[in-house]
Amino acid sequence: MRKSFLSLLAVLFLAAPLSAQYFGLRAGVNATDASIDFDNAEIETDGESNLMLGIFLDIPLGTDIISIQPELNYLNRGYSIDASLGSIASFERTVSFVDLGALVKLNFGRPEGIGFYVGAGPSFSYAVSGTVTDLNGERDVDFDADRINRSGLEFTAVGGLTIDIGLKLFVEGRYNGSFTDQSDLDDSEIRQRYIGINGGVLVPLGN
Repeated sequence: MRKSFLSLLAVLFLAAPLSAQYFGLRAGVNATDASIDFDNAEIETDGESNLMLGIFLDIPLGTDIISIQPELNYLNRGYSIDASLGSIASFERTVSFVDLGALVKLNFGRPEGIGFYVGAGPSFSYAVSGTVTDLNGERDVDFDADRINRSGLEFTAVGGLTIDIGLKLFVEGRYNGSFTDQSDLDDSEIRQRYIGINGGVLVPLGN
């Protein structure tokens, strides 16, 4: 299923420039956190605020009201644990991800004025690097030794505003939750989530 999803996204990204109406650039901040269940005990975590950067295309589906938005985002997700529980000691972990996804969007308002939109869709996330700070200091994440799954499927929901002032700008809020357990251990489960706000510019492609 994951290979089929990635193949579909790859085809979408390759074919998208032929019919895309806009190319978009975004930057923003995410508040990330994690839900951790260790040995049937829920562990409280503290979240982090991290940077998000992304590019995307906006592809109308025969009408300006419905569009598909394939997107590629780079972002950091982190959390920390203050108290110790069993074999888990206090630590802080931040991991950098590349997310490849596609949203289905409903667009309202006037394209040449103020508009708003809502959307949702899946994404495939891959961890490229990370750091851990614990009692021994800071080190790079070793995904094999730390038993962390590098890839996973996620769900994203967005809502935003657009304004055309000669240059089309947007600002949006988004929520992201994970379908995949980040931990590769049998006695623990880690699922990260974030809410964020970002903005940027929509560049018309002349279609």
